Amino acid sequence: MAINNQSDVDAVAAGTNRSVQVQATSMRILDLSIERPAIIAYLRNIAPEKQEIALLHAIEVGITEMAARRERFQH
Repeated sequence: MAINNQSDVDAVAAGTNRSVQVQATSMRILDLSIERPAIIAYLRNIAPEKQEIALLHAIEVGITEMAARRERFQH
């Protein structure tokens, strides 16, 4: 594996054998298979050229909700 830039260094440090790599300012998802019927059904109803942004929005909404729930239970 050639290390050409900081992203490559971060990926090596994070363990390149993982499908999800969370770095300092970004996240990489590589060869991830999702076999959840509800997720597949949701994305299947979206135009192929908009599926990537729809997935990103779904992750944002999910993370926001999970963070809010965690906050409520900590008090």
